[in-house]
Amino acid sequence: MSVTYGMSQYQNQSGTYLPPREVEAMAFRHVNGLLSAAKTRSDRQAALSANLKLWGILMQGVQRTDCPLDAILRKDLTTVGTWSMRYANVALNSDTSLQALIDINMDMIEGLSASAAPSPYTGPAASNETRAAIQMVG
Repeated sequence: MSVTYGMSQYQNQSGTYLPPREVEAMAFRHVNGLLSAAKTRSDRQAALSANLKLWGILMQGVQRTDCPLDAILRKDLTTVGTWSMRYANVALNSDTSLQALIDINMDMIEGLSASAAPSPYTGPAASNETRAAIQMVG
């Protein structure tokens, strides 16, 4: 069974298709929710770990030779991602405010949402798709 066949069967069964940009925006929304809600030390560590994981995944994609983004955008995303990851690492061991990370992630959400095509995704299946995107970031 090929991967393409498996993906098409998944899409047929799920009844929806979310463009990659929308999945990425959902992942950033999820991480921002974790960062905003982090009141205890363990919640804070979990939120910062999810933020690090998300940016790590994004930066791996941006640094691939077959990444379709133009060179300037790739460089900018690498710069922002590196800053975000460094900030999160500092925040793991201090009481540094998480607002800067939330703001950067919100900028990413806005950028991804602005250029994404409208999603055909509607209805109660949202929670299943959201869970799938969330699994990507922990």
